Amino acid sequence: MPQFRYRAVTQAGEFVAGEVEAPSRREVLRRIEYLGHMAIEAEVAAPSMLARSSALAGGAVKSRDITIFLRELALLLEARLTLEAALQTLGDDTGKGLTRFTGALHESISAGDSFGDALERHPLLIEPAHVAMVRAGEASGNLVSVLRAIVEDRTQRQLLAEKIGSAVRYPCFLIGSAILILVFFLFYVVPQFEPVFGELGGRLNAGAAFVVTASKGLRNNADLALIASIVVILGAWLALKQRQTRGAIIAALASLPGISGLVCDRRAARFIGTLGLLVENGVALPTALKILGDIITEPRHAGAVQRLHEQVRNGRRFADALAETNLIPPLAVRMLRVGDEAGDLAQIARHAAHFYEHKLSTGLDRLMGAVGPIAIIAVSFLIGSLIVSIMSALLSITDLAA
Repeated sequence: MPQFRYRAVTQAGEFVAGEVEAPSRREVLRRIEYLGHMAIEAEVAAPSMLARSSALAGGAVKSRDITIFLRELALLLEARLTLEAALQTLGDDTGKGLTRFTGALHESISAGDSFGDALERHPLLIEPAHVAMVRAGEASGNLVSVLRAIVEDRTQRQLLAEKIGSAVRYPCFLIGSAILILVFFLFYVVPQFEPVFGELGGRLNAGAAFVVTASKGLRNNADLALIASIVVILGAWLALKQRQTRGAIIAALASLPGISGLVCDRRAARFIGTLGLLVENGVALPTALKILGDIITEPRHAGAVQRLHEQVRNGRRFADALAETNLIPPLAVRMLRVGDEAGDLAQIARHAAHFYEHKLSTGLDRLMGAVGPIAIIAVSFLIGSLIVSIMSALLSITDLAA
């Protein structure tokens, strides 16, 4: 759909300008007249201008900032401000990145777009499930309650993400520290003993010989090793940005003992929680399932959600179709079946999501309690092996001297 740049005069004599997507120039003029403005110009804009604005906003705004923005927006709307006035107020009292985001929303609203349409243009900041909830809230006149539900959902997910991040960062910190110590050892410690080791010649023990060879190889190819390390780190970072790669990694982790249960609990909590949130806020079940197909990143399970959506849309009972998939544990299926049969799917889904979030949190605590000591033992063994290799070589020299 083409984008149009427009300028208009309000009834108060103020100039307004912005960009809007519309099928034709006539539609743009109709929207401006509907708002009570007088159009001055409306012309096709460069196709990438609005996209660049959204990209800049997405790159500068943090998820936590968006959550705070939505919470403040709900408060202003509850205070009887119009949506346009609330966005204008927030735009004057936010950071630079969030100002661009708020300004883009304000321009879209001023051009006659719905709030859901305005949010949909920022997929990096607002996920499709929340956009669908906003659309339902606008249609029912219950936008404030929907915004509160979105804020609560985002807050819970951010807390869970922080806990998962903590569980991952600790062993990564230990492994990274071990690698730095190893590099320091090979670069600066081992060379101090090379003249002494040279006296042993071929009588150097295997461990010490390997350490000396590795030290020489690393020092002789330091530039190559540095470049390779940078390439690996950047490659891993770019790969993790891709949804397909993240899905493949999650699928691989799901097969590891001790982690598969946590991945399953996380998927169940995300699936059930989002489903209940959408249904509770007025989104039809088939539409909610279609949105969930865009959220699940694992290819196999994303396909299962799509098949589930097709079956429900064609009239099959939701619980029966869900039972044939491997999306969530059997207990969760039974809980949702009870909610579906009782006509209270949203409430049952909320309780089920809380259950699996608590189960996931407990599992993460247990995993952190086990991974920490294992990582410490592994690092100690690695460093200890290097020290033992060097000391055994030095003792060999002492024995020969005696």
